[in-house]
Amino acid sequence: PGISPTGRNTATTMSIVAVFLPVGLMPGISGQFFKNFGLTVVASVLMSLAVARLITPMIAAYFLKAHGTASHGEGKLMDWYMASLRFTLRHRWLPVVAGAAATAITIAMFFVLPSTFQPPRDSDTSTATIDMVPGTTLAQTQAVVTRVASILQAQPDVASVYARTAVGNGRVTATLKDDRSMKSTAFERSLAPQLAAIPDARVSFRSQFGWGGSNRDVTITLGGDDPVKLDATAQKIVTEMAKLPSLVAPRVAGNLQRPEIVIRPRLDLAANLGVTTQGLSSAIRIATLGDIDQNSARFSLSDRQIPIRVALDEDARARLSTIQNLPVGTQTGGSVPLSLVADIGFGAGPTRIDRINKQRRILIGADLAPGVVSGDAMKQIKQLPTMKNLPMGVSEMNVGQSKMQNEMISNFIVAVIAGIFLVFAVLVLLYRRFVSPLVNMGSL
Repeated sequence: PGISPTGRNTATTMSIVAVFLPVGLMPGISGQFFKNFGLTVVASVLMSLAVARLITPMIAAYFLKAHGTASHGEGKLMDWYMASLRFTLRHRWLPVVAGAAATAITIAMFFVLPSTFQPPRDSDTSTATIDMVPGTTLAQTQAVVTRVASILQAQPDVASVYARTAVGNGRVTATLKDDRSMKSTAFERSLAPQLAAIPDARVSFRSQFGWGGSNRDVTITLGGDDPVKLDATAQKIVTEMAKLPSLVAPRVAGNLQRPEIVIRPRLDLAANLGVTTQGLSSAIRIATLGDIDQNSARFSLSDRQIPIRVALDEDARARLSTIQNLPVGTQTGGSVPLSLVADIGFGAGPTRIDRINKQRRILIGADLAPGVVSGDAMKQIKQLPTMKNLPMGVSEMNVGQSKMQNEMISNFIVAVIAGIFLVFAVLVLLYRRFVSPLVNMGSL
């Protein structure tokens, strides 16, 4: 039996719903980008179906008048269509081969075309962030901020510059002209090598895609339990990334070393002199940081008690001789200088320790060269020798933009497959058979 007009309209609408409903229901953060689009299309076509089946027939019955059977199916376009149809029916293998080739080309394009989580935006402002080494004074930071501001102000596409300086860090925001010669992303990438050459400072533009913690265009996150091996692996990857022309100024993020005094106990000599580990740590803690509140003497007020913390002043703590001569109590009631039971010297240590899922985390960030998208850069990074053969105990963590992009791709594939099956189900209900829907979907 033939298909009624109602069935045709309903099938067309349900096919559109079957395609866009899975897209609108994609989970995760990436799904939020498609939710409004997919659900809006679904709602609009359902409302259109309701209008077509309820309101349009009623209005047509009152306002449209019959004028007999009009001629149709004539003209040059119809003649061309009929000729093409006759040619296709005489050479049935040709559309099959063309369809298979189109499908193969479509699949191949997914692996060839560059990919990124979202296209870059042409912003009216560009912000450069400055991070100095720990211990830098305000005057030294101000000098670097002024130099960065001068570089930005000298660019012909910059209308104005605003700078803010703090101890150890700063920020310079450039407002771009409306009639600028390049987009903001191209402007930032063209200046990245010049800013990266400034000594004793880390200067980079605040990336639109820096969602992995490094605030750079590309971020690689490594995790592990051995901080020494983790840092060595990261430095090796940075060296290999520096050889890629698609990346600019790769470096480990957040690894600024701060000078510090390192005290290494001589446990064998301390045991011979009657110095316990607890006594050694207590003397060092009280002299540098002060004792914990539970062990401190207290100053009593009418309503509360205030702990009295005793510690060396900052100038004394900075002098190595003062630390070396700290008295350490022994079990016999005497004391010995700290230098007798410990090696004391200067060293460097991290300013902070980051963890994810109880694992030490280290970030590697880099900016993209002009004309390069993040997908192509990530493919090149994945092919680096160290990335392909990470040492035991070190792994790459899937976080930030990389996680969102992988999540979006997997969810989109699921949505496409679900849409195909739902459209097939609609066509089966429409044709009441299985072969005809396969022919229709194969032609698409």
